[in-house]
Order: sequence, then C-alpha cells, then structure tokens
Amino acid sequence: MKHGKHTNLWIELIVVVASVLALMMLLYVVMMVSFQNGAESVGITMKLAEQIADKILDNPTQEQVKAVSMMIRCVAHLVLFFVVGVVTAFVGMVIFRRYFRIIGVAAAGMVCYALAYYTEYYKQFIDGRHFHMFDVTLNWYGSLAGIGCMVLSYFVNRLLVKLSS
Repeated sequence: MKHGKHTNLWIELIVVVASVLALMMLLYVVMMVSFQNGAESVGITMKLAEQIADKILDNPTQEQVKAVSMMIRCVAHLVLFFVVGVVTAFVGMVIFRRYFRIIGVAAAGMVCYALAYYTEYYKQFIDGRHFHMFDVTLNWYGSLAGIGCMVLSYFVNRLLVKLSS
C-alpha cells in the first residue's frame, strides 16, 4: 500500500511540473505575439484578412478588408486568452486540491487579468503598437470563458464519476 501512495505522489508531481511548464511555454507565446513590432503584426493580419475577404466577397474594398482584419484581431484575442484561461485554471486546480481549488481558480483569474492588462499596457512602448482598453476587455473575457470551461468540466467530471459509482 505504501508503494502505491509513493507512486501516486510521483505522478502528481510530474503532472504539476508538466502543467506549470506548459503554462510557462504558453505565456512565452503570448508575450512573443504581444510584443511584435506594429508593422509586422498589422502586415500578418492584413495578409490573412485579404485572403479571407477574397474568399467570401467579390472584389472586396479596402474598408471590407479592414473590417475582416478587425474581426481576426478580436477573435485572436479571445481564442488566445481562452487557452490561457483554461491552462491557468488547470494549473491552479492541479496545485490546489480539495476545497482549496477555489483558491487555485481565484489565482488563475488574477494571473489572467494581470496578463490581459499588462500585455496590452506594454504595447505602448513598442514601435507601431498602442494600448487599447478594448483589447484588455477581449483578453479578460477570453480568459474568463476559459476558466469557466475548466471549472465546468471539473464539475461535470465529478458528477460523471459520482453517477458511475
């Protein structure tokens, strides 16, 4: 019996370390994307927007391409920070166990808000980038959706385990 507990402890430690490393790699990606030069960031988005606009519209105008570009940027903020929210909540829930999971979820919320705000705040110090509170809001909503999905999946899992036993 003692061998089983010792093995479980190692598995838990491996899961915690792997989760934290995955979160760190994700945060690195967020920082690299957030701190791109303005011209480079706009160029990538506009090229993608032109391709999408060409597929869905006949001879799109520059205004239509800009609208598609804005939608791409909004969706990118939401999706990227959704993933950040899921991973951060997962890490918080893995580190904090039992009734303390609420602390992990609250900590994930605080980390996500800080990341949502400061990735936008520091853009004002990068050539061609600007601080936009709208982007902070998109980041925060994406994070909240990710955290909410992680918490919901936890409770659904607990319910299914309870129903199956």
